[in-house]
Amino acid sequence: RFGTSVAISGDTVIVGSPKSDLEAEGEDAGAVYVFVRKGDIWKQQTKLTSSDGAEKDQFGNALSLEGDVAIISAFSDDDAGSKSGAAYIFVRNGETWTEEAKLTASDADGGDQFGISVDISLGLTTSAIIGAHFDDDAGSKSGSAYIFKRNPDGTWGEQIKLTASDADKGDRFGYAVAIDVNRAVVGAPWAD
Repeated sequence: RFGTSVAISGDTVIVGSPKSDLEAEGEDAGAVYVFVRKGDIWKQQTKLTSSDGAEKDQFGNALSLEGDVAIISAFSDDDAGSKSGAAYIFVRNGETWTEEAKLTASDADGGDQFGISVDISLGLTTSAIIGAHFDDDAGSKSGSAYIFKRNPDGTWGEQIKLTASDADKGDRFGYAVAIDVNRAVVGAPWAD
């Protein structure tokens, strides 16, 4: 499933392949491929995998890229229960990509699928938004989204958890997300 998710920034493209089977991590661990254009030629710069990748994590299911910073989700990560989810921040220096942080929800729970959607915004404040459409604070699959902020020392912290004012079961708030500087938008496609 190479191409499940894609993002572009300048002359760099990243492509998610969440069903990639990796030798060390196992089936459906997932990978992300980075391509860079030089002149009229696109070449693969590297292949990204998470530092703690595991079978069925589906790293690369959702991703976003701005400049030299990428956020990549693994919505089936199971650190806090089956499919609790996680997202990873990668930063490029020259031609080298390094995993800067692994983000998880402060109230992570099995089945939330934190990371079903992600976006990142650089600027005076570097922020990320991560959707968890199966979070159940307002009923089964009501959904939520989380804003994370990069601190001056390069660490990341959860800033706030977003829920809809009229949240209800099945809404799946967080299925789609976007962020730009100090504004965010969150989709709830099953709200009725």
